[in-house]
Amino acid sequence: MEAKVYPFPSREDQQVIQTAIEVFLTSQTGKARDTMLKTIRAVLDRYRISRFTFPDYVVEATRAPGLSVVRARKYVTGMVCPQCGEKLYGLSSRVRILSVQERRDYHLVTYGCRCGKVFAKPEQC
Repeated sequence: MEAKVYPFPSREDQQVIQTAIEVFLTSQTGKARDTMLKTIRAVLDRYRISRFTFPDYVVEATRAPGLSVVRARKYVTGMVCPQCGEKLYGLSSRVRILSVQERRDYHLVTYGCRCGKVFAKPEQC
């Protein structure tokens, strides 16, 4: 019996995902967000995988066709970006919410900062 070998996203396709996330975090526009989510999904679909892990985050396909989600692998407890110190909250904050996982007692919110850092923080319901 032969083992089935699945294709692994090429370094170039991994870079496409990372660049899509960086472009959204830098521009922080709705169009860039939509493009990021669809680009991630296109790469995942190309390799017929539902998730792929990077050092700071995981990208996953959603049940909705053509879309994806970014989930952080690193957690913070403070109220600032762990890389640049930008405040998480406020109208002029450069930090954006990338995804929210609702839990029974709290929500796990994945944030992305304009400096490029992706991280999560448990938030009270």
